[in-house]
Formats: sequence, structure tokens, C-alpha cells
Amino acid sequence: MFDTAHIHPMLVHFPIALTLLGVLLSAFKLFKPNKCHYPCGEIILYFATFSAILALIAGNNFTPHFTNPVLHQAKNIHSTFAGITLTLLCVATAGYLARYIFKKRAHLFEVLGWIVYLLAAISVSITGFLGGSLVYNDLLHMH
Repeated sequence: MFDTAHIHPMLVHFPIALTLLGVLLSAFKLFKPNKCHYPCGEIILYFATFSAILALIAGNNFTPHFTNPVLHQAKNIHSTFAGITLTLLCVATAGYLARYIFKKRAHLFEVLGWIVYLLAAISVSITGFLGGSLVYNDLLHMH
């Protein structure tokens, strides 16, 4: 029988990989516009944001609730960083979309969006590290 607790671990790899790849491709477009014309990083940002929403929902609804105070605290820290990551991805998405509304300031919104995108990449890395530590260090040693 399928265990719903597996949904979150299956989904979390998408926002991690997409955010890291997307911020890299957006950097190429931003800093090397003559060599990189396509908005691949921007398009990946939209998929990363959507996948982060799904992963956060799955984490909140399908992962086990720990009774051990140490594991409970570790999960709360991980969840907090997941929320920060999702917020940053949403702000970066808004920044990139604002370029199409405020065309005179398009470059400014692209730069600001990319900076927030970079912060989201850092945050998603921390979130992934904390989630991996929770599973591989804390859970395995508690049994």
C-alpha cells in the first residue's frame, strides 16, 4: 500500500534542482546577454515556485508529527526555512513578472528579481540540508 508520507520526499527534489538550475541560467542571461538570449531561468523559476508550493503542502499535510522534542524542533526549523524559500520564490516571480508591467524599469526588476532568486537558491539549499539532516541524522539515530 502507498504511504502518503512518501509524497513530500518525492516532491522536494524538484524545487531544489529547479531553483539552483534556474538561478544559474538567469545569471547567464543577466550577465552575458549577448551569449544567452532565452529566458530559460525565468521559465524555470515559475516551475520551481509551483513545485515548492506542492512540496510545502505535502510537507505540512503528509509528513509524520514527531513527539520527540528534538525532532519536533528540527522539523520546525526545516519548515521555517521552507516557508522562507517559498516566500523568496514568490517575490522573485513577482519581480520577473513586474518587468512586463513596468517596461521602463524592466532591467531594474530583472536585477532585483535575480537577487531574490539567488537568495531563494541559498534558502532552498539550507532547507534541503536541514531536511536531509532530519532524515539521515536525527531519524536514523533515534531508532
